[in-house]
Amino acid sequence: MAAVKSGVFLKAVGAIAAVVSLLLGLNQITGVVQQLRIHHKDFSEAIASGERETERGDHAAAFRSFERAAKLDPLDQQAQSQETDSAMRWLETVHATGKQSFADVANQLLPVLDNAQVKAKGQAAGDILAHVAWANFLKYRDGVREGVNVDDALKAALAADPNNVYAHAMSGRWILWQGGELQAATSHFTAALATSRVRPYVRELQLAALTDGDSAERDAEALRVANDMRKSGETLDASLRQKIFWNNFTSRFRSKDRLAASLSVLSRQETVATYDWLDDRTADAVKSASRAFVEANLNEIQGRRDEALGQYQALQKQLLKTDIALASAVDSAIQRLTHLH
Repeated sequence: MAAVKSGVFLKAVGAIAAVVSLLLGLNQITGVVQQLRIHHKDFSEAIASGERETERGDHAAAFRSFERAAKLDPLDQQAQSQETDSAMRWLETVHATGKQSFADVANQLLPVLDNAQVKAKGQAAGDILAHVAWANFLKYRDGVREGVNVDDALKAALAADPNNVYAHAMSGRWILWQGGELQAATSHFTAALATSRVRPYVRELQLAALTDGDSAERDAEALRVANDMRKSGETLDASLRQKIFWNNFTSRFRSKDRLAASLSVLSRQETVATYDWLDDRTADAVKSASRAFVEANLNEIQGRRDEALGQYQALQKQLLKTDIALASAVDSAIQRLTHLH
């Protein structure tokens, strides 16, 4: 009887132990599931944040969000791809600040790009390698020379994808940054535009290069580019618009020869149309007088001296008793044409 009771007791103890073990196991599984749920929630939130930040153009914040997602799930290819894309977009739009230099950003992003390019092929590889070159260019701008090789990185990008839009656009910018030949740079920008990819970005690099520094040759090319953009309905950043207008027109009003050079780059019709397109100033007496002065100069350049003289004289009367700086240039033009008569 005692043996039977002992056996029942042991069975009961065994059953209880099994139940306890089961409960412990379920608790562990529940914990793992809970951790997975938290992990997935954090991952999804990081991806969603990165996408929202990308939409509003905050590529630095987007990069940090996608970087976090990639660390939460190192095997997720979408997170890695978005991290790489945001790194490239950040490089394209980065601005140096008191807290962060170009080199700081480049050094932060280069490891991501280096890792991504190992698995990339074709156009994707070209895009990444071109941005590696751009990161090196930004470091070069900051005065870093050790370990910086922009040329080799651009060659690698073009080797991976000979028609790569970024590699060509960035090559054009790099050539002019070093004071190289305009024709060589122009061929790269032309190749970049022919791809029909990221056209606004190509134009941004092209015009930034052409308006950087004091060069009559570059000023003329910038005017040609602006004319092409006008005819094709492209938009132009306000700061670049003002630079092109200043370099080709306003800054030359006191120099007949320099202004004549700008007014001879395009046909008369295209010159007037592009002048008006670039001049985004509010309508006032200065804007009206400047436009009339350009029209008179165009007539003078084309040999219509009597017509030009009449326009200058009408403008002189209009400017009487004003402090508009253009008055002295008008007086000089009248003296010049009167002397020829």
